[in-house]
Amino acid sequence: MQNKTRPPVFITAPLAALVEGIYRADTTIGQLRNKGNLGIGTFNDLDGELVLLDGRVYCLRPQGEAEIIPDTVNTPFALAVEFTGDTVDRLDSPLPEDRFEHALLDLLPSTNLMYAFRIDGSFDRVRARSVPKQSNYLPLAEIAKLQTVFEFSDVQGTIVGFYTPGFLSGVHLAGLHLHFITADRLRGGHLLSAAPRDISVAVQHAPGIELGLPMTFDFLTMERKRDMEADLNVVER
Repeated sequence: MQNKTRPPVFITAPLAALVEGIYRADTTIGQLRNKGNLGIGTFNDLDGELVLLDGRVYCLRPQGEAEIIPDTVNTPFALAVEFTGDTVDRLDSPLPEDRFEHALLDLLPSTNLMYAFRIDGSFDRVRARSVPKQSNYLPLAEIAKLQTVFEFSDVQGTIVGFYTPGFLSGVHLAGLHLHFITADRLRGGHLLSAAPRDISVAVQHAPGIELGLPMTFDFLTMERKRDMEADLNVVER
């Protein structure tokens, strides 16, 4: 890990709000892009999965189609960082799906920091998902029943996302949270599993986080009622 100053990861709101079913906020995609060139998240009403890559924001729709999103659209939850990478490792041998995340974690010098990932290359198989537009206040755990899951075979693409230590679990999903988009930027989704064949893994540590606290009525009056860890295990894993 190189000894140089890195920017914090910007998080628009605590993930706990999303778990409670608060799917609307006032943060715009333009504000998110001002915080970095790489990120993930979702859109108001959970209207697709979000990928921020090379400064452009893509929405990954329920069947996996990707489209570029304008700055005026809002997000209730997203992360962004100015990414250049501390280290780059080449993994040029095929990995089974059950070894992929372990291989990524093996690249981290400490699991007590937050990291951003950019992974480019070829994959034998990618399994991903997205969700259709939802009603506000529906608990996030209920969304798992409505998600669509799709697969890509023999595909080129990019995975972006973050590793978060467990002590920040109220702010962001503990462990790895990754999204995938194809090399032509036409399809993708929230990553469920991947079997890479030949990839380049760029990793960047974050010295801290910048956390937004939405000034919306829903957020200001939110009560914590859900078992966050249990709900996220249903939805995200």
